[in-house]
Amino acid sequence: MSLFDDKLSLLLNHRLTWLSARSNLMAVNIAHADIKGTTRKEIKPFAKVLKSHNALPNKNGTHAKILKIGTADTIKTKTEISRELEMLEMSRNALEHDAILSTVKNFHQLVRTILSMAQGG
Repeated sequence: MSLFDDKLSLLLNHRLTWLSARSNLMAVNIAHADIKGTTRKEIKPFAKVLKSHNALPNKNGTHAKILKIGTADTIKTKTEISRELEMLEMSRNALEHDAILSTVKNFHQLVRTILSMAQGG
């Protein structure tokens, strides 16, 4: 097992994959916002996607290491597309994505610092 091959890293990676798929779907919604009667599509909630892909980390290691989100993970709603709502959701999505990346970056910096101190540097 490598240093970053733990359940937390796996979940963070899966969350980033889910957020990326969600952003892509919101971009498609925005592109179709001018078509009258077109309804929103959403990605299923994160926990449901993890369960459906057997991607929840477990003790025996039988969980999926890579999360591949596809059309089966989308939901077609009955709500018409609102460009403003999609933009707000995209902003919220981007904030969460940036927060996770910042957390990972800080963790890696901490590991580098500890390794540097262990080598006497």
